Amino acid sequence: MNSRIKLSARSAICGAYGKILPLFCAGFTALVFFSLCNGILNRFFAVENNGILPAVAVVTLPVFVAVVSPISLALQVKHILLARGTRYGTKPQIGFDGGLKACDLSVRLFAVRTFWLLFFEAIPVCLWLMLLFQIRITDVSVNAAFTVTAGIVLLGISGLVFWLIFIQRYSKAMFFLACYKDFTPADAIRESVRRTKDCVAEIFLFKLSFLPWFLLCLLVLPAFYVIPYYKQSVTCFFLRR
Repeated sequence: MNSRIKLSARSAICGAYGKILPLFCAGFTALVFFSLCNGILNRFFAVENNGILPAVAVVTLPVFVAVVSPISLALQVKHILLARGTRYGTKPQIGFDGGLKACDLSVRLFAVRTFWLLFFEAIPVCLWLMLLFQIRITDVSVNAAFTVTAGIVLLGISGLVFWLIFIQRYSKAMFFLACYKDFTPADAIRESVRRTKDCVAEIFLFKLSFLPWFLLCLLVLPAFYVIPYYKQSVTCFFLRR
């Protein structure tokens, strides 16, 4: 089944890659520009003025979300049109209202994913703090500290894996926002949770199958094909669920 989905995604994107690429490049450029700005500010201002970085983040992060989120929604619309075989006669019309919804959804998803990350990693973090406190007040052997640290790291990795699986319940939120113009961001999240409650592991494993492709993205240039192909495959997968 997964191989057929990937094959259909590859066929769908083959003829319209040139129309998806400009939007993808716009989002990629915004990401690179945002990263460079933060890197430059960190390099030149972090030592001289520690208070400027939080202030810059407060300004630049909303700007980044306001630019990238509508692009992500427009890309999702295009991927859905391709997956359904709709003719490419017009550009996806998300409008100003759609852009605001996309920004709202991105903020909500970031908040809820961060909450669950803190939830799944709470125990390892508490154990690590307890170990540091114990080392500070008493003498702890190196072997004991190493053993406990290894156990905490394994527990943290396990929590991270469970978190990655659990948050797949929100993976269809942008998909539903693109499919239904009358959906609010809250509606999209609720529908995503409802539709994915029995298949979060399946979604995770499907996405994990792209890991070798993502490793190619370390060379940067393959990312311009791999990521649109991945997005198209996930869209086809969602349409079949």
